[in-house]
Order: sequence, then structure tokens, then C-alpha cells
Amino acid sequence: MTEESGSAASPFDRPVPVRYLAQNPFRPFVQPFRGFPMQESPRLPHLRGQDRLIVALDVSTHDEAFRLVDDLPNVSFFKVGLQLFLSGDILGFLGKLRQRRNSGVFVDLKLSGDIGNTITELVKSCMELNVRFLTLVKSDPESITVRTIEAARAARGDRSDPRLLMVPLLSSLDDDDLRELGIRDDPDAFIIRNGGRLLDHGCDGLIVSGQAIGSCRDEFPAIDIVSPGIRPAGAGADDHKRLTTPREAIRLGADYLVVGRPVTKSSDPREAAQRIIDEVDQALEDRGTEGGSRQAHGPGAPGAHPAAPTST
Repeated sequence: MTEESGSAASPFDRPVPVRYLAQNPFRPFVQPFRGFPMQESPRLPHLRGQDRLIVALDVSTHDEAFRLVDDLPNVSFFKVGLQLFLSGDILGFLGKLRQRRNSGVFVDLKLSGDIGNTITELVKSCMELNVRFLTLVKSDPESITVRTIEAARAARGDRSDPRLLMVPLLSSLDDDDLRELGIRDDPDAFIIRNGGRLLDHGCDGLIVSGQAIGSCRDEFPAIDIVSPGIRPAGAGADDHKRLTTPREAIRLGADYLVVGRPVTKSSDPREAAQRIIDEVDQALEDRGTEGGSRQAHGPGAPGAHPAAPTST
């Protein structure tokens, strides 16, 4: 039961995870998490595959989206992005979605540095609609990013949702794209460095794909990691350059998996989603029996930052 609503507990009604990045003014000083097996996150032991799969409603109309929702009774989390936003009345759609299904909602508009009042009003609307995740994006100069996150957190107050997610590197970019931008880091190093700064500024989690999931889980053991670029064995890559299977993403330490076309373009969306859910459940079971062969470590000293500082 939740104190505010008195309604039945949901997997999405969990406490805010403790952070170890102590230098952020939004986080109290705490001792870092140490010694937890990477494959067995201490934050989300109660979530099953059905709770961890987020299906992207990347369609053009509300009617198409609701047909997909109705075709997916086994899915309990949906992502709403720019494509559906452009159809209009996105808040009305989210309200109807909540009435239709008491599901988790991820609003993925990738908002950049707008004026504080705009960010504040959006966050308040998301709170009214019980949105679980909301994406923001890095802006230049960096001070705009800081102000955007500050405005979002101030609007959220002492509530834990919406969780603020940011993207260190889109899943459609790879080494060649970084070189073209004049960046010498490999994708993993860039994601750790860039992600660390975003976390320092106050975001709650990162959207990370490919092998960088494991690097981020090692460097930032207590954050939310949401992973796009998920492709079941045999599925096409589409426009992703850094991919993992559902099983591999969970093994590396992802908390939630975002899947679009492999489910929504399937001739049987429900069955396609169920195969992913079953694969996630099997991965969760496997990592529980492996005994945590890899360990996730916090920073080298209390309050220290780690040394190295996505589409569906």
C-alpha cells in the first residue's frame, strides 16, 4: 500500500534508491554500495520480466497505440515518444492510458534545455499522471543542462517519480561517429565520462545500450539503467549500432529493456513480447544461480567520483 493513495502496492512504487555520488547537492552523503553482485541488483529484486519490459508505442495515432496496448495484455510498461507526441493531446492520451491499464509509463520526449517554467509544468503533469520515467537531454553550454535538471527536480519535490533519465550516447552511434565528432574515446569510455557528469548534475539514471550496460553497472551500481537497442536472436538491427539480446542486457546489469519494432511489427505482438519476458525471467534466474561472479563496486573512496568520466 502507498501512504498517499492507499492503493495496492505496484512494482513501480518503490523507494528512491540511495546514491553514492555525494558531491551532488541533491544527494545526501551516503556510503557507497560495495560487494553486491553485479547480476543481482539490490534495488529491484522483486521485478519480474513482465515488469522490466517496456514496449515502445512508436505509432502515429492514439487509436494505433491503444490497439497495441489491447494486443499486449502481458505487458505492464509502455514508452510514449515523439512520434505519438506529434499526434497531439499527449497528456490526454496518457490519462486515457492510465484509465485503460494501470501500467508503468515512460515519457521519452528527450527534452532539452527549455525555460524552467516549461520543464516545471511538464514534470507536474507527469506527476499527476503517475509517469514513471521522463527523459531529458544534455544541452550546450552545460549550465543549461544543470538548470534543466534543477528545475525538474524542484518541480518533483520530495516525490520519487518521474525518474529523470538521460542518454550519454544514442544507440545509433558508434566509434566511427565519435571519431567524426573529433572524440577519441571509445563508446564505453565516452558513456562513462558523459554519464558520470549527467549523474553529478542530478539525473536519476541513464539510458544505455550494448556492452556499455556492464561498464555503467560497474561504475554506477545504484542508478536506474534503461536499455534500448534490444534485439532477440534473429531480429534485424534496424538503425541500432550497439545491440544486445534481452538475456545479455539483463546479465550485464540492465534494470529495464525498451523494445519497439520486434514486438510492435510482429504478426503476433503478444507472443513476441512473451518470448522476451520469458528470456528475461530465465536471465534473472540464471544470474541468481551464478552466485554473482562479477562484482559491482562503488567509487574508490566515500564521496569520490569514478575515475572515468539511445531509439528503440
